[in-house]
Amino acid sequence: MGKQTIFGLILGSMVLVVLTGCKSFNGDKVRREHAESYPAALAQTTDQALATETSLGLEDCLRIALEHSLEARSAEIQERVAKLERKIAFANFLPSVSLDYTHYEFDPEINLELNGDTMTIDKIRSFSWQANASIFNPATWFLYSLHKRGEEIAELVTDYTRQMTVLQVTMLYFQCLSLEEMDRGLAGELAAAEELEKELATLADEGLISAWQAEEAQVLVQARRLQRQQTARNLEQGKAALLAAMGLSPLADVSLKVQTPLERPAGTLDDLVLEALLCHPQLRIADRSIEIEKEQVRMAVSNFLPKLFGFVTYPDSLDDFVKASDQWLYGLSGTMTLFNGFANINEYKAARARRKKSFIAREQASLAVMLEVVSAHLTVQTAEEQVALAQRVSDVAAKRLTETENQWREGLVNASALLEATARRDKARAQAISARFQHQVTTATLLNVMGKTNIDYEEPEHDSAS
Repeated sequence: MGKQTIFGLILGSMVLVVLTGCKSFNGDKVRREHAESYPAALAQTTDQALATETSLGLEDCLRIALEHSLEARSAEIQERVAKLERKIAFANFLPSVSLDYTHYEFDPEINLELNGDTMTIDKIRSFSWQANASIFNPATWFLYSLHKRGEEIAELVTDYTRQMTVLQVTMLYFQCLSLEEMDRGLAGELAAAEELEKELATLADEGLISAWQAEEAQVLVQARRLQRQQTARNLEQGKAALLAAMGLSPLADVSLKVQTPLERPAGTLDDLVLEALLCHPQLRIADRSIEIEKEQVRMAVSNFLPKLFGFVTYPDSLDDFVKASDQWLYGLSGTMTLFNGFANINEYKAARARRKKSFIAREQASLAVMLEVVSAHLTVQTAEEQVALAQRVSDVAAKRLTETENQWREGLVNASALLEATARRDKARAQAISARFQHQVTTATLLNVMGKTNIDYEEPEHDSAS
């Protein structure tokens, strides 16, 4: 009765699993539930991440991004999967044990004649367990080594993903800083333009200047307001992109603080190229991809070899009419493929071709990295020259505007010359801000193509009150 209860529970569990798997899927309901819950959950995560920070510097943004970035988290999960796959491959070295149970019931009962006696059988129950172990199977070693290299590649992919996340956040951070600086400058320029508009309007009313000259000042004020509105929208969009890259809600508000700008790596171009060839994650991944293809060739060779397995079986019967109810069965089994339509031979040739292709792929990646380093190095040099030039142009334009303002007050130049000098100073100032931003971006790009992007950002330590 107890065993029948057990069988009933097993059968009920199977039915429950089947019915659960057949449950209908309402796509609209799932989408609506996710759309309603996700923004709130993301906002809560954002509040927790920003709770202790009133103003974020670059390192704060990078630390939060490396913790919450969806791309980084996805790469970490794939790394864990690779580790589990390696452990699964290791299981091929361990023996496997299986247990079989058989239960028969007869209706009507069966009568057997044994030595003149009649025996009635209404049920048969038997069980056996079997253990198998691989003794000689080279493919298991190569398969394990293959997954070991795959685990290393997954770790490198995680690091590379984190480096790309750092690069993206760094670029967005400096973009937002430049937009904030530009917005502050535009605020001052707008205030100055409004004052100039009032002065010219007064002069126009007195008949000292033409009406169109006063209208020029009005146009300048309108242009500055439009520029500031566009800058504010760009800043809002930039901060939203920065928060999204950090894995936070783009609807949140964040304030930024200026941190020490990036410095380009020292050394000659040859030194930078050599360091990139040593450190770049893509090349280290390519090294392990070659090893994987080598293991594939070895596995293809192992298909020509025999495979030996040891086994032990212990069957037992619970029926009294069986004279020898249990016995041991053990031995050695082996298989060897003699002919399978040349599949082994062709797979071996294909594995060797893939190995050659992996060597070429590494050479292609190396050339691409070298070219990226050369391009990034030259771009940084150009950016540095542009920063120096733009700053000098901005300084000269500011001096010219000061002199023009003095001349205008003395009546030596008209209002159009003053407005032209003002517009030129504003344009030069905006170009200087943009040049400094581009310099930071090019420096971060050079560090990234060299594989030298820093991804180690820890939570800052706070002194505890004694």
